[in-house]
Amino acid sequence: MGGKKSVEAALNLSDPISEGKQRKDGYWANLKGFALPVSASDLERHTYCPVSWQLSKAGVGGEGEAIKKGMLAHDQIHNKMQDYKRSEEHASRELLIWSWWITVLCALSADSAAFFFVGEGAIPEEFIQNMGRYLIMLAAVWLVLAIILISLPWRRWLGWPFGLAQPPIIGSSGLRSEEMVSPFELEYNTENDSDFGKGGVTEARLLLASIAVALHGLAIYWAQNRTILTFALIVATLAWLLFTAWQLHKVLTSEREAGDARKDTGLAKNDILAYSDDEGKSAALLVDEKIGVRGRPDQIVKIDNQYIPVEQKTGKIPNEPHDSHRMQLLAYLHLVSNTTETMPEYGILRYGGEALFTVPWNDSAKADLTNSIQEIQRLMVEGGAQRNHERIGKCRNCSRRKMCPQSLV
Repeated sequence: MGGKKSVEAALNLSDPISEGKQRKDGYWANLKGFALPVSASDLERHTYCPVSWQLSKAGVGGEGEAIKKGMLAHDQIHNKMQDYKRSEEHASRELLIWSWWITVLCALSADSAAFFFVGEGAIPEEFIQNMGRYLIMLAAVWLVLAIILISLPWRRWLGWPFGLAQPPIIGSSGLRSEEMVSPFELEYNTENDSDFGKGGVTEARLLLASIAVALHGLAIYWAQNRTILTFALIVATLAWLLFTAWQLHKVLTSEREAGDARKDTGLAKNDILAYSDDEGKSAALLVDEKIGVRGRPDQIVKIDNQYIPVEQKTGKIPNEPHDSHRMQLLAYLHLVSNTTETMPEYGILRYGGEALFTVPWNDSAKADLTNSIQEIQRLMVEGGAQRNHERIGKCRNCSRRKMCPQSLV
C-alpha cells in the first residue's frame, strides 16, 4: 500500500514537496529559515525536464540499461582516478627515497675525496678537523631550532602556509572532514589554539638531519687512521652507488606506471587531481548552506593554480554540451568557488574519453544558476511542475517516462 500511495503522490504534480516561503534574497527557505536543499543532480534533472525532476523527488526511480551502464562507467572512471593517485603517490615516495640516497652518496664521495687528498698532503689535517667541528656545530643549531619549532605555535603566528603558496581556506564550507581527508586540507591545523609542543614534517626533517650531520662530523673529527678510513669510505661509496642505481630503477618504473595511469584518466601532464567522487562512499559533500545547493563533482583538478570541477558524462558524444549537464557543472563551479574561496574561470564537461567542453563561470552563468535554484525551490513549495519541451525523442529517452503523466510517448 505504501508503494501505491507513493506512486499516486508522484503522479499528482500539483502537490508541494516541502513547506517554506521565499526570502528577500529570492531563495526559498523552510519554516526554520534554512534554505531548501537543491542538489546538483536536481539541477540537472530539472533542466532536462521539470516533470522528471519532480517524479524523482517523489520517489520514482529511473529505469533502463543506460542508467546501469552510466553507473558502471562512473565507477570505472573513479577506479582509474584512484589507481592514478596511488601510483603517483608511490612514485613520489620512491623519488623522495632516491633523493636521500643520492645525498648520502654525494656526502660519501666528498668524504672519500677529502680524506684521500689529506693523505696526499693536498689538504691540511687542520682543515678536516675544522670541518668536523663545523658539522657538529651545525647539527647542534638544527637540533635547537627543531626543539624551538616544536615548542612554539609558529605556524599559527605566521598563518602557515603563508605567502603566495597559501592554499584555499576551508572554514565553514560544508566539507565533512570526518568523512574524508579534504583535497584542500592544510598540512597543519592553524586554527588550533593548543599548538604548543606539536611538530610536523619540517621539525621531523630537522631532527633527522641534525642526527645525520652530527654523526658525520664526529666520525670526521675523531678518525685516527685516515688511510683505513679512506679505503672504507671508497668501499661504502661504491656499495651505496649500487643501491642508489637500484633505487633509481624503482623511481623510473614507478614514474612510468604513474604516467600510464594518468593516460587512462585523461588528465593532462600538469593537471593535479585534488578530488574524485566515489558515489558518496568517502568523498566529501560540498555544501553552500546559504542558498541550499550541494553536490559532489566527479573530479576536482588543479590547473594553473585554479581548482577546476570536472563532470564525466557517458553515452553519445554531443556536438555541444547539453543544457542539463551545463547546469549541473555550474552548481559545482559555485560550490568549488564557495568552498575554496577562489574563483575558477571555467569547468570541464567530459564526454567519453576525448570530448572535452569548457563551460565559463561568469556573471551570466551565475545568473542562470541562481534562477534555476530559485525555480526548483519554488516548485518544492508550490508544486506544479510542467514539461518544458515538445520533443518526442526526449520523452522516449527519459528513464521515468513510464510513470510520467505528461509524457509524449
